[in-house]
Amino acid sequence: MKLRDTLLGLLVVAALAGGVWWVRARGHAGKSASGDQAPARLTIDPATEAAMPDVTLADGSVDLGDVRVVLSVAPRPAFGFAKNRFRVRAEKDAGPVTLEEGRISFEMTMPMGDHRYTLVPGTEGWQEAEVVLPLCKSGKRRWYATVEGTTAGKPRTARFRIDLAQAGDTSKP
Repeated sequence: MKLRDTLLGLLVVAALAGGVWWVRARGHAGKSASGDQAPARLTIDPATEAAMPDVTLADGSVDLGDVRVVLSVAPRPAFGFAKNRFRVRAEKDAGPVTLEEGRISFEMTMPMGDHRYTLVPGTEGWQEAEVVLPLCKSGKRRWYATVEGTTAGKPRTARFRIDLAQAGDTSKP
């Protein structure tokens, strides 16, 4: 009886292991845990990157014709693996306008997970999010922030770049 139970147990374990292998190898290849396609490696040409405002040490802004989007970060520089406050303000005619359905997302040139945040109302027309970003094991610290939302019924998108500091760093990025 014990030999038969042992063989049956081994057969069940082998079937489970085979199922796990099949799902990983074929069933979800290239997909994330949510079922979406796995994020592709981000490619940004040097000219596009140079044109992006750097918000590592100062506020940055992007003019989108009739609206200007400003991004501010605190503390400066922002730290990896720590809470950092990202504040966004859309401006028209030198005054704040609401960025409806405002959100900010972050990515690196290599997939680092899903980092999307909804902007919530702050003071003086600012919208904000508390963000925690990891540092890459490769040593790269450059992240790209994308601010999206709608003003006056028109979709708006602005891109920025930021270099994270590591806790204990006294040098500027």
